[in-house]
Amino acid sequence: MGSKLFFSLDAIKPQYHTEGGSITHVTSKEVPGFVNISFSTLKLNPKGFHEPIWHPNANKIGYCLQGKALVTMRSPGKVDTFTVQEGDVFFIPEGYIHSVENIGTKENVISFAYNNTNPEVMCLSKAIYSLSDNVFNATFNTPPGFLDGMKKSKNQELIKTLSSQKEVPDSASRFKFNVTLSNKPIQTKGGYLQLATKSHLPVLDGLGILRFGLNLKGDVEPHWHTNAGELVYIVKGQSRITVLDPAGHVEVLEVKGGEGAFAPASHFHNIENIGTEEVEVIAFFSHAEPDYIGIGEAVGAYSNDLFANTFNVSPSYFNPFKKPEGPLVIVPL
Repeated sequence: MGSKLFFSLDAIKPQYHTEGGSITHVTSKEVPGFVNISFSTLKLNPKGFHEPIWHPNANKIGYCLQGKALVTMRSPGKVDTFTVQEGDVFFIPEGYIHSVENIGTKENVISFAYNNTNPEVMCLSKAIYSLSDNVFNATFNTPPGFLDGMKKSKNQELIKTLSSQKEVPDSASRFKFNVTLSNKPIQTKGGYLQLATKSHLPVLDGLGILRFGLNLKGDVEPHWHTNAGELVYIVKGQSRITVLDPAGHVEVLEVKGGEGAFAPASHFHNIENIGTEEVEVIAFFSHAEPDYIGIGEAVGAYSNDLFANTFNVSPSYFNPFKKPEGPLVIVPL
């Protein structure tokens, strides 16, 4: 499409692809318009797992689109182990080592956003391989040569396959929240909106999620966020996303399932359903509490006289004009 704000997962080769699954990163290299955010999709086959890693320069937030996974995370104070399944949002703080295992019977798919355009990755295996024999043996009380045996089978793949699969009951955690089971504070003829922000998941820092659906001819009110960029990922359906930048340049992007677009903070934008089915969207934000200013309430703040002078018409021209006092968010076209 040739836009610095658009991406399609079909057009990006996975950085890691093994029998266990794949991971596709979308950074500022692929989308030069990204600001304080990037994206990835992890796909794990049954028994597939992502080896323990941590990110030195980024928090990340995940949304489970399909399947069931076990997340094991080591924080400075404890080990957190919890399951995630479709509709679960979960948070991994910067520097926390974590792994993801597919414990279901079908492919597990998780989309992530990071609060950095180029998140760095540290791998547990590489950390172990970097140790000297003396340091390793002193740490783990192992005999001389033990580390050599591990290095002989050095495996550089991030995604591997377990020899067996375990059954794990569903578990709660302060690091996860099921947004699909939450209430819908916005529900109109045009669609609905659900929130996974700091008030719903208090551990969030620098990232948040909105999930919304647009019915046929549904439209997200033209708006902007003063404190956050918005990375829109279309799960299904066909949408038109319009973004206006400060230079007056308008980008109109047709974005379908498996594709995404980005609107930087305070850039004016809206999203329309232009297809024949409901549009399902996961919107990732570079703030745990993204704010919102809609065009309706923005116009409602000013008098007809001011608008008459702005648009060079008479004040009476705006008499039939309904000025909303608050955000509309989702409206039917």
